[in-house]
Amino acid sequence: MGEKLVSVESNLLVVDAGNTSIKFTALLGEQVLWVSRGDTYPVDTDFVPDVIYFASVRSKELSALLRADIQAEFPQSQWLTLKSQDYACGVRNAYIEPERLGIDRWLGVIAAHHLVKGDVVIVDAGTAIKVDVVNQAGVHLGGYIAPGLAMMEDALLSKTARIRYEAHEVVAGQGLPNSTARAVTEGCHEMALGFLERIYRRYSTFKWVVTGGDARRLLDVLGIALECQPNLVALGAKLVGDERLRGDK
Repeated sequence: MGEKLVSVESNLLVVDAGNTSIKFTALLGEQVLWVSRGDTYPVDTDFVPDVIYFASVRSKELSALLRADIQAEFPQSQWLTLKSQDYACGVRNAYIEPERLGIDRWLGVIAAHHLVKGDVVIVDAGTAIKVDVVNQAGVHLGGYIAPGLAMMEDALLSKTARIRYEAHEVVAGQGLPNSTARAVTEGCHEMALGFLERIYRRYSTFKWVVTGGDARRLLDVLGIALECQPNLVALGAKLVGDERLRGDK
């Protein structure tokens, strides 16, 4: 279906396909109606999108399968696949090959720039911990990707024979860890905190915007002033998709 202007009051569905889960966000204009996570589109809703913005970090094959499933559900909806670009919505991409910046990071960068309108650090802590930095002029300065807390724990357990524990053994404690469960979980936690603390030392004057399941929990420990925006990627998708459909330069 060709690109055309969509009314600002259109029903919009943003599909954010991450490596481990899919986040569906329904919007009417600027209003977020609902958010759902799962492997498939939620069937217990009568929401019918006029337009769908699709952002995926999955392989081409998996992205194509997901797209086919959603389009079969909504054959009349206009479809727009979002890709990372050199420039969009007033933001310049730092990557020499812009398309290689993950679309979730790109959309988060754009959304945060428009929310803050100043120097900003974006932290998305989920499966991976992703950090990006954008200055007031809209220049993306670059960023980092590190393993998330669960990924660090899984990597440690998969590469060792005798580091093992049950879920019920993960309990809070005081002082140095005195069990394998605490040693692993708190060790990974400290690594993530050290990573973020070093970045904060360099960019302490920037506003910090965070998203992702573990972001606030980590940054609250460090005492960093922040703005939590759970729908950051969806807001960025709306900005980029709307600009595409308007034909803005």
